[in-house]
Amino acid sequence: MDIHITASLNQIVRLAQAGPKIASVYITNPVLFNRPEIGLVKFDVRYVVLLKSVDPLELYVYNVFWLRFANRSFSLDGFDDYEKHFTVMNYKNDANLKQVHCDEFIAMFEEQYPNHPWENTQECIFSMLKELFVAACSAPLPAGIAPNPQCRAIYAVDLMLEWNKTDPGTHDHPSIQPKLLEVNYCPDCVRACRYHPSFFNHVFETLFLDGTAWNSQLPVTKLI
Repeated sequence: MDIHITASLNQIVRLAQAGPKIASVYITNPVLFNRPEIGLVKFDVRYVVLLKSVDPLELYVYNVFWLRFANRSFSLDGFDDYEKHFTVMNYKNDANLKQVHCDEFIAMFEEQYPNHPWENTQECIFSMLKELFVAACSAPLPAGIAPNPQCRAIYAVDLMLEWNKTDPGTHDHPSIQPKLLEVNYCPDCVRACRYHPSFFNHVFETLFLDGTAWNSQLPVTKLI
């Protein structure tokens, strides 16, 4: 996968000799999920974002989200241990792929973190998604996404959650901040279709049929 974790500036500089690289700060204080059989593990969250229009900006998020979990308890060591520091297990034939539906996850998350209702966390996530696409659509090509009334787009946004040291309002309790990992255009939707057979029906209703105007049961939220 050509992903490296290092604290060495020299190594970072040398890695660029093998081709273009993106350097990012490693999330050292992630919000963890308790897997009783393993302990506290890293996890990431994938939201599907539907871009209906760039000008004017019209953006939706699919209400069902997907989760991926590490298979070993987290600690800041053993950085070559894939199943401790990475969460993508569906490409490893011998790895255990833990499946948790988002509704089940929310109940478990709020049981583990009763002071952090998922509704509040998701509000922060949606705010981040809005900021992301406002920025992406604010500049003309090639820096931004160009408007075209005939075009629609579907993106998968992967993110993790990190603890802030203190809540700016109280200077006491830590708060949760979403951290963007990556954005995938026209993503792999095999898992979405397997567990939600109407997934693409919902996507096409939203993007092409103005479904939000006549179908109140459509599982999407308008962001902008």
